Amino acid sequence: MDTPPRDEARLAHLLLKPARPLEIKLAWASVLISAALFLVALPFAGVQLAHLPAFVPVWLTALIISDLVTAVMLYGQYYALRSRALLVLAAGYLYTALSTVGYTLTFPDLLGTGGLFSGGPQSTPAMYMLWHAGFPLVVMVYALLKRESVEIKPAHLLPRARGAIMGSIAVVALLVAAGLAVAVLGHAALPVVLQGNVVTPAGHRWLFATWALSVVALGVLWLRRPHTALDVWLLVVMCVWVFDVALAAVFNTGRYDLGWYAGRAYGFLAACGLLLVLLSEHTRSYARMVRLSADLRIANEQLWRISMQDGLTQLANRRAFDKYLLEQMAVNARQGRSLALLLVDVDHFKAYNDLYGHQAGDDCLRQVAAALRACCRRPSDLAARYGGEEFALILPDTEALGALHVAKAVRAEVLHREVPHAHNSTGPHVSASIGVAVVRPVQSTTVEPLLAAADAALYQAKSRGRNQVVCADAAADGRPEAMSADRAGAALQLQP
Repeated sequence: MDTPPRDEARLAHLLLKPARPLEIKLAWASVLISAALFLVALPFAGVQLAHLPAFVPVWLTALIISDLVTAVMLYGQYYALRSRALLVLAAGYLYTALSTVGYTLTFPDLLGTGGLFSGGPQSTPAMYMLWHAGFPLVVMVYALLKRESVEIKPAHLLPRARGAIMGSIAVVALLVAAGLAVAVLGHAALPVVLQGNVVTPAGHRWLFATWALSVVALGVLWLRRPHTALDVWLLVVMCVWVFDVALAAVFNTGRYDLGWYAGRAYGFLAACGLLLVLLSEHTRSYARMVRLSADLRIANEQLWRISMQDGLTQLANRRAFDKYLLEQMAVNARQGRSLALLLVDVDHFKAYNDLYGHQAGDDCLRQVAAALRACCRRPSDLAARYGGEEFALILPDTEALGALHVAKAVRAEVLHREVPHAHNSTGPHVSASIGVAVVRPVQSTTVEPLLAAADAALYQAKSRGRNQVVCADAAADGRPEAMSADRAGAALQLQP
């Protein structure tokens, strides 16, 4: 069974679609591998390793870029859904990116002696704790908001999103700026977390509280069921985040030990985790868009055939004929070109139906339609089923002489198909009577005179014995003016 369009739209968003079994298995595998590596590294967390000054800027740059890209993609998801939960989560990733910038500005000897903003030795730990306490709080708010109803709605029914996005960016920037100001200007009042590169006992307590907040956020997110695909991967991110803070701040001894390096690696994985998922979803969404675009093109073609094509003869139907004739009349008036119309009627078609049956009558109409198609030599010519056994040809930029040649060809082609017709007064085969009308350049902008003139010419062709062509003009005053008998005879002399 095909997925309804509304459900297809819902499945395009991580916040709405349920996690697939494969996603759940991959998430569990990621958590178990991370937990195993954490347990292996935990006994050696305090082992001092070499100081690698180049590691810090590379790590911080990667974190900032990853978090910024994730925030932008989440803002894009919010713009589509207008979900407050997504807005909060996007702001949370922006907060981590800007907090990382603040951490970078205060890190000792990275951008200057003591840091670019060298408030004091506790400024960097303070920024670290603000950074790692803010994101768990954001995750808890997201978990509390994610159950609110989110529906796919037309764009004009959705609340404005740009103001909310700009407002959240401003709030996050102010919060990070305020935290940086406290860390730099208020460094004298900050607790002593680091002495040199070693964590103090008081620092361990502060860092443990930060870690505990991450554990609480993980628990809140876990309890807020049911879990969507976004929830599952955010749970993975929070598990890795917990391992990050534990190794880098709780169970290690200070900077540049194994726990510190391992925690930074976990932090990078946590930053990239959701980004990789969002990029994967973006790729799948693009593939769905391409598939839907192809389906839409096919549906449009089918819709055109239904609305603009005659089902029996596969010619243009009356609606397409009316539309095209109006368009060409406008072109005729604008560019000063002639326009010719042929009305074609199958001779004694009722008698044919009565004698051979309706199925044979349908086959006869298909043969006549094929004859008309064969005589449409230019892309601008249109053959249409006008109604019943009547057909029409619209010939743009065609004078009377050219229209008569086409009409002669249509009449000959119908006879050439040799469809038997025992009750035809003109011969043993199906024949056609044709009325031709021509609108002279910039003569009229309405279709009624042209239709009336062609119909009058067709009537004359039938009244004179059928199986012949009569041409008429669409008079300037809007009244049909059929050609005189002499002019009609002259026209017929064009035929062999």
